[in-house]
Amino acid sequence: MTIERRLTVSEASRALGMSRTTLLAAEDAGLLTPLRTPGGHRRYDPAELRRYADRAGAGQAGWVDAAVPEPRPPDESGTADIAAAVRAAVRPLVQVLDADTAGLYLLHDGELRFTAGFGVPRWLAERLTSGPPPAPVVQAFRTRRPCLFDPAAIRFPEPRAVGQGLTVALQGDGSAVGAMFVVTRHDLLPGELRVVDAFRDVLAMLVEDQRRIVDLEHRLARIAAIIEL
Repeated sequence: MTIERRLTVSEASRALGMSRTTLLAAEDAGLLTPLRTPGGHRRYDPAELRRYADRAGAGQAGWVDAAVPEPRPPDESGTADIAAAVRAAVRPLVQVLDADTAGLYLLHDGELRFTAGFGVPRWLAERLTSGPPPAPVVQAFRTRRPCLFDPAAIRFPEPRAVGQGLTVALQGDGSAVGAMFVVTRHDLLPGELRVVDAFRDVLAMLVEDQRRIVDLEHRLARIAAIIEL
């Protein structure tokens, strides 16, 4: 019988797709009980994490999927496909920066709306989706300039957030299409700022390409419907 290695706080939060502060909040609420090393460090049993994920709403292989729940019936905007692509793209950025969370607000019907993120559990995704974008997201979107912010001061993306946050605008075909945020537990270094800047260009292209694919699929569906008449 193989015994799974117990996970650190950082490893457990990444496995569950949530921030460290959300993981610790679950522990405070009695939903998780870590073991302690002789030095007092937390260690989490993978089996208990999977049981917690199942209770919270399981994703693939029992882990929580940080998907954004549909606040209304799906339309033809391709939001679900874009959200899935964003989650997959943002995850390596969070890992490279050792960040807590990262996410994306996209312009939809003239309003910035939270689309998807990594390190964002379902309860937080619901809150961000239903609420207005925070001031740093709006500022970065309007000025097209990076905006550093204090997550604890504005309680974003969650009430217990700490560290340093950064928002940057995503440029589409000549105009801003949204804004990305990243929250880390440390001050971002100049090299990390350049990583975020390069990544936002890649993410903008991904979003635009996904929208083109959705538009093409709709056109093909309309052509098929006409042919069948």
